[in-house]
Amino acid sequence: MLLAMAPDLLLLGALGLVVGFFAGLLGIGGGGIMVPALTAFFIHQGHDPNQVVHMALATSLSSIIFNASISTYSHQKHDAIIWPIVYRMAPFVATGSLLATLLAIKLTSKTLAVVFVVFMVVIAAQLMLNIKPKGKKQHISQLKLGLGGSLIGFFSALLAIGGGSFTVPFLNWHQINIKKCIATAAALGLPISLTGTLILAINQPNTVQSNAHMIGFIYWPATLALTLGALITTPVGASLTHRLPVQVLKRIFALLLVILAIKMYLTLV
Repeated sequence: MLLAMAPDLLLLGALGLVVGFFAGLLGIGGGGIMVPALTAFFIHQGHDPNQVVHMALATSLSSIIFNASISTYSHQKHDAIIWPIVYRMAPFVATGSLLATLLAIKLTSKTLAVVFVVFMVVIAAQLMLNIKPKGKKQHISQLKLGLGGSLIGFFSALLAIGGGSFTVPFLNWHQINIKKCIATAAALGLPISLTGTLILAINQPNTVQSNAHMIGFIYWPATLALTLGALITTPVGASLTHRLPVQVLKRIFALLLVILAIKMYLTLV
């Protein structure tokens, strides 16, 4: 059966190549690309329009588990991850992810699409403007880490992104080196994606369709193809963080996020 799906799987694998590269390079889990692309894919496959965004979110989160793992391993080889921050934030980002995922299940696809567009525009603006704080390095209290982690986990899971779009600015605002911010964000993508994936895997869509390929809301052939693609390019992106003009690529990536998000919304209205 998977052989008959070969063209679709190759297309999804190519998407995984793109997602993996940016996940490693910018510490962004790729949901900004995956969710609109997967929504279009599921609509093309004939799935219920009221479930396609939920399926895209679930599949995106499930593939981010692998992307974040690969990216974390790659960044750890450069000794760039601030593990004390990861340990102190992880329970809070997981809790935020849990609450957001439970909320997302109750929202309609159109509502989720609107939320997605709004936040992609905000994230793109931050990437393009490269907003940075001024001043000396600040100590991050446990209260800040807890509150920040909860919000990061909530909005990251709601958008099915790895959290780097929020975690990197949050840490950088406290004057932490940007490369360490990216590496630490990659590690925090694991509790976000693991928690969200678990909740979406144990819940079933309202419509019964292609169950052989579904685990809850997760379309597992897409997860497999995306992961295999990302396996190739995530380490490459992580290595090139230290060599490429990251800010230029951020601006290009930001423009792509906005275009894809708007296209997804227009597809559903």
